[in-house]
Amino acid sequence: MQTLSILPLILCCCIAFGHSLSTEFGLLGCFVDTATRDVNGLDGWSTIGPYSVTWSSGGTVTLSSMTVQLCSEICAYGKFRYFGVQFSSYCFCGNSYGRHGKAADSHCNMACAGNSAQICGGADRNSVYRQIYYRQEGEYFTLVDRDYVNVTSTSGPFYRTEQPVRSLVECVYRCEADCQAVLFHLDACHLLRFPVLPHELKTVAGKFAIRV
Repeated sequence: MQTLSILPLILCCCIAFGHSLSTEFGLLGCFVDTATRDVNGLDGWSTIGPYSVTWSSGGTVTLSSMTVQLCSEICAYGKFRYFGVQFSSYCFCGNSYGRHGKAADSHCNMACAGNSAQICGGADRNSVYRQIYYRQEGEYFTLVDRDYVNVTSTSGPFYRTEQPVRSLVECVYRCEADCQAVLFHLDACHLLRFPVLPHELKTVAGKFAIRV
């Protein structure tokens, strides 16, 4: 795995994903669930943070106040990468999803029990989200595969673009303050607030690197 330092041409091999209870999230889509739970990271847990986990298979937090934000907060206690909301009030956490395949978006059609303006899956259908954690600033960057999500950030624009930029190293140098990742293509440097790519950059080629 190739890594870049903000110090000139220093290489290392390492990767880390920071954690904070302060997160944002992006919708990945509607996915099929069965009795063999798709998002099953809470299997065997009895509690997560202050919340009780029910069901011996798969594990879920069930609340009459469930919202998308609440499920995100619950799963952040376990540093899970993904969460799924289902049947209005179920919250599932996990580090993988999609084993049963994708469902039509129209199958996720049930309002969240705690917020009727939001969708919380459907019958045997999860609305699956990617957790996007705020992380402390690190010194190194590593080239990684692309991971696209639909993100609407509550803290301002998801990314900004600077150009002309002559190289990936120069692009990385410009990644300061709240910047966690870069996408460099031709002479354009996209500076991202989170280590994932929004769908609006899906057609942009180039090299994607995240801070580690």
